[in-house]
Amino acid sequence: MKLKIGNPATGSDFFPRESVRHRLLRALARDHVAFVGPRRTGKTSILKNIAQNPPTGTEAVFLDLEKFSTVPEWLSALLVPTKALITGSEKSGWLAGSGKTAKTLLARIEKLEILGNGIALTPNRSNSDAWRPLADEFQKLLHDADLPIYFLLDEFPWYLGHLARKHTAEEVEAVLNWFRSARQDLAGGKTRFLVTGSIGLEGLLRRIGLSPTANDFDTIEIPPLTDEEALDFLMQLSMGEEIPLNETAGRRILKLMGANWPILLELFLSELQDKELKKLPTMPDLKDLYEVRMVRGSRNKYCQEMFNRLSKDELFSPTERRIAFESLKLLTMRPMIGGRELEAIHSKIVPNEKVRSMTGDELGFVIDTLRHDGYLLRRADGQYQFASNILRDYWIHRTA
Repeated sequence: MKLKIGNPATGSDFFPRESVRHRLLRALARDHVAFVGPRRTGKTSILKNIAQNPPTGTEAVFLDLEKFSTVPEWLSALLVPTKALITGSEKSGWLAGSGKTAKTLLARIEKLEILGNGIALTPNRSNSDAWRPLADEFQKLLHDADLPIYFLLDEFPWYLGHLARKHTAEEVEAVLNWFRSARQDLAGGKTRFLVTGSIGLEGLLRRIGLSPTANDFDTIEIPPLTDEEALDFLMQLSMGEEIPLNETAGRRILKLMGANWPILLELFLSELQDKELKKLPTMPDLKDLYEVRMVRGSRNKYCQEMFNRLSKDELFSPTERRIAFESLKLLTMRPMIGGRELEAIHSKIVPNEKVRSMTGDELGFVIDTLRHDGYLLRRADGQYQFASNILRDYWIHRTA
């Protein structure tokens, strides 16, 4: 295995997470799925692995929705691989015994392509009347054909946010309503949709004044690596990059970082690689590298992006942002905080009780977002702490 800091790991550089893959495929066999977790925690790599190695008797299509800014673009991106799979179906045999013929299905897709090419859209307005006939016909095709395809849709909230900025909230609502209808219509068949990024979906819809319409997914959360998986991950990478490392040093790295996300472990190894050590690092070597290079160094884009993200309008309103900052600031001074301290922060920022009652879910929304975004960990006793040592120490460094 080789280090992959900026791009999803694929092929021989992909660290197999069989338990997560099996759980996703088990869920997809029965329902549509939301695959959730903090950014840069390996979701895309797992989806690309499924697309490259789908279960027997199925096909999987990976789409990065960051590329699209209109509904017809998205629908066309769904049509193209569907057509390709049907074209090759006689060779692969995946339509055998279904009672469907490739010729009939291809004829219907050609009509859809003609319909899609005739759509003209206007910025800053809802265009659902233009694209809805195409969407409905595509849904009907999938329903009638009952194709065993898993559509793996990465960054779904980002796509909706782009629609809202370029067009309108009504356009987003129309997409969500159609997509929900399509999922329900296909629920009893073989076609499945999986979306990632749904952690940010509630906040997005809240900002543009829409209620959530994606609560019918079977939600699967990506967990960090176990200690043994993380140690194996470190050892495989150190061997691939010829970095001197043994089990004792590997366990020390895990303890220093405090969270077994692959990106964090890769960042640490990349810093260790730059030291060009000729022998095993000592414990003081590792601690110094952590404090100087990981916490204060310039390469740690993960923590920097997490820190900067809190200031973006796409995540919180101004009041919510103050609640988030004050909560995290308090956690830099205490190992953990509970509900009483969080409510006190909310009362301090919004002292008017009537105003607080009108936005009663404000505090809960902030805490849930910080949890799901990878900032906070909820302990068994109900209290909260930083989800990783590195994020806590980076926050202390930036706010000291």
